[in-house]
Amino acid sequence: MPTPFLHTTRSISADNFHSLALVTVFGISLMVTWAAWFFTKDITAYSVSDQAKLEQEQNTIHVSTQRTGRVVAIQASLGDVLNRGDKLVRLDTASFDLDLDGDSKISQSLEIQLDAIEREQDLLNKKFAKDDKALMGQLKLLRQQYQLQESNQQIQADVADRYERLLKKQQSSELDYLAAKRTYQQMAMATLAAEAEIEAAEGRREQIANEYQLALSELQQRRAEIQSKHAEVNTRIQQGNLAVDEQQLRAPISGKLASFADFREGEVLVAGQHVATIQAKGNISVQAFFPPALALGHIREGQSAQVKLDGFSWARYGQLHARVERVASAVQRDRILVELSLQGEVPPLLPLLHDLPARVEVATGSKTPYQLLLQRVGSMLTGEPDGGLNNSEILP
Repeated sequence: MPTPFLHTTRSISADNFHSLALVTVFGISLMVTWAAWFFTKDITAYSVSDQAKLEQEQNTIHVSTQRTGRVVAIQASLGDVLNRGDKLVRLDTASFDLDLDGDSKISQSLEIQLDAIEREQDLLNKKFAKDDKALMGQLKLLRQQYQLQESNQQIQADVADRYERLLKKQQSSELDYLAAKRTYQQMAMATLAAEAEIEAAEGRREQIANEYQLALSELQQRRAEIQSKHAEVNTRIQQGNLAVDEQQLRAPISGKLASFADFREGEVLVAGQHVATIQAKGNISVQAFFPPALALGHIREGQSAQVKLDGFSWARYGQLHARVERVASAVQRDRILVELSLQGEVPPLLPLLHDLPARVEVATGSKTPYQLLLQRVGSMLTGEPDGGLNNSEILP
């Protein structure tokens, strides 16, 4: 049965209403999302330079003679690329070599004398230790004998006393008493002799110690005198070696031999005469120029920056990372000079050449699109250069 026309039109109207509602909801959601992004999304603001270039520092060193001397050999040519320490000119060192040879022989002789003194002191120490040990052993034996003699003397004294008491009681003969007393006196004399031997041994030990200290003092005095002479000779040797080294002119830095004095082998160069000039390449820095409106109040020391070289696509060759080191305080030719130093590794395909043009982008902060739009409108109304909207990027 065919569908009534009125029912068909009502179905079509209902479908259109649903589609319009979906489109309206989608549009409102899109507007809310855009508004949230417009008022809350942080966008990094960059100040972009009008002009920038790489700057390479040049270090120029002048080489001069330290002493007067005759040229023996010329060991470099104008335009040579030198490394630090490479030889340029060698001057005659015959007089210094002769003095050095004599001082070296004297130094060797003094060193032999010092070695002999060391050996003599070693023998003296050993002899003293041996003699002292022998005397200590003798003293130990004498003291033991003295103690034994003293003990026997005391026993004999007791015996003599007993015989004397017995004699008084007429229980012993006078002959026995006299014999005991004579034995006691002999033991007393032997004790005194043992004590004298101990004192003599101690005296000999003290004498040996004094003789050892005297000999040791003499050795130390001789050593000090020789060491003083040796130090003096070594000082002359060091000065001679320094003089010989100064007669060998070398490159103080790595670089290119930019100038070379005109002289030949056999000529005499006086002290202080200019010989050569070496020019070395220094560090690469970046000099960028910004409009005052983009620099003043926006660019400060320590801010990070990106350097893109003209003619080298940053997507293919990469870009350099830099740091703001100095911002000029005065305006020159309607521009502000900003000096930057390179940071991190340099992409291998990027050449770092003096005066190579570039573009510098300094990150100066973050703003929302709403703030950037207001800044843009303000710049248009005042006619001042835009300080942010045209120089902004969204951080990834």
